[in-house]
Amino acid sequence: MRKWTRRTLLLGLGVGAVAYGCTTRASQFTAIIEEKFPPIGQFIEVSDPQTGQMLRLHYDKRGSGPPVVLIHGASGNLRDFTFSLSDVLAAEGFTAIAFDRPGFGYSDRANGQSFMPSAQAAVLRAGLDAIGVKRPIVMGHSFGGAVATAWAVDAPETIRGAVMLAGLTYPWPAGDNAYHAAASTAVFGPPINALVRNRALKSGAERAVAWVFKPQQPPLGYAGYIGAELASRPKTFRENGRDITNINEAMEKLIPRYPSINVPIELIHGTEDAILPIEAHARRFKAALMSANLTELKGVGHMAHHAAPKELVAAAKRIRDKR
Repeated sequence: MRKWTRRTLLLGLGVGAVAYGCTTRASQFTAIIEEKFPPIGQFIEVSDPQTGQMLRLHYDKRGSGPPVVLIHGASGNLRDFTFSLSDVLAAEGFTAIAFDRPGFGYSDRANGQSFMPSAQAAVLRAGLDAIGVKRPIVMGHSFGGAVATAWAVDAPETIRGAVMLAGLTYPWPAGDNAYHAAASTAVFGPPINALVRNRALKSGAERAVAWVFKPQQPPLGYAGYIGAELASRPKTFRENGRDITNINEAMEKLIPRYPSINVPIELIHGTEDAILPIEAHARRFKAALMSANLTELKGVGHMAHHAAPKELVAAAKRIRDKR
């Protein structure tokens, strides 16, 4: 009994030491990354529609004209849009409003919440109300496409239309991936996160960025600007795992409601998208909602909005000009 007690004590001390070490290194990593990639926009406080908790949202607003809300994908932040696309939209007569999704970049997420796309859309609607923006065009890239889709399904009266940029609109194999499920837990998440942080510190985000852009090359300076390492911070890392783990359940609830969507929908998708294949998402969505307009980009991968920004602007103008 004493021998077992000693083993248990030693095991507990060992686990505690590892946890303390992970926490300490995580704090140091977070400080380094946040100094390197500080907030670049403004902040607004809103009440979470689900919990009533006060949340701080980080957003960037530029330009004038009809508002376009930009929603980034998994592991991302608003810098994906402010690198160039916000300015492109502003130059074309739109007000570009890029948000950090709840739990990402510098936007808060309610404690203990595993956000479904519908809940994230509700928080962003509260953010728009707080800054006095009405009936925007909503553009969502990748996982942000699921948020834009949920927005169009749940609250069509609040938007002029939606654009899915390589959007996630149907179940995703990554959502059934044991890695993301483990990363979202309190037990396995910290050591997995520690490995990711170490890799981020040693090699930066260049390799991950290059993989997401295939077969295109990232724009010059993009990898050093985007701040992909922000997603390696412990809290963001865990929330990203939760999002991906829960996404398929969320999409199964939305899919039967697609035929009822009554706002203009634009789908922009690359034919060489290996992360969210066009056949499994955009073409399938088009079949479910024939009124949607699908623009297929030949030879383009997952970062369609960087490969063909003119198509993005054209889609926004088509929605703007509909009465």
